[in-house]
Amino acid sequence: MQTSTGKPLAAAVAVALAALLTACTAPAAPPTLAAPAAPAAPAGIDQIGAAAGCPRPALQIDAADLRQADCRTARGHYTLVTFTTERGQRDWLELAQMYGGAYLVGERWVVVSTPPLLEGVRAQLGGRIESAHHH
Repeated sequence: MQTSTGKPLAAAVAVALAALLTACTAPAAPPTLAAPAAPAAPAGIDQIGAAAGCPRPALQIDAADLRQADCRTARGHYTLVTFTTERGQRDWLELAQMYGGAYLVGERWVVVSTPPLLEGVRAQLGGRIESAHHH
């Protein structure tokens, strides 16, 4: 007996059976893991300002490596700074801390104010409070 393509039926069945057996006995592909979530972007001036109760901080510096804004609310005054690199943030903090003060430090951002005001912002954005004494 022959199939409509001219191959003997036994050969067609053997090819189909071989394909089926190969599919069933081939090792399973390793499970793919979802790529880890990208790290959250550092907070921006507007997000930090909102956490401080200042919906529109007054931008003072808009440079390639940092942005700095002034934020005045009924509770008090804040200086908000964001950085493009961690190195830029470290350098800025090193210089700023020579003047003393309290700093809320996050991922490539800093808020300068009094410790009680920084606690309120920290509750919303996280970070750590650092204090420096004037030299």
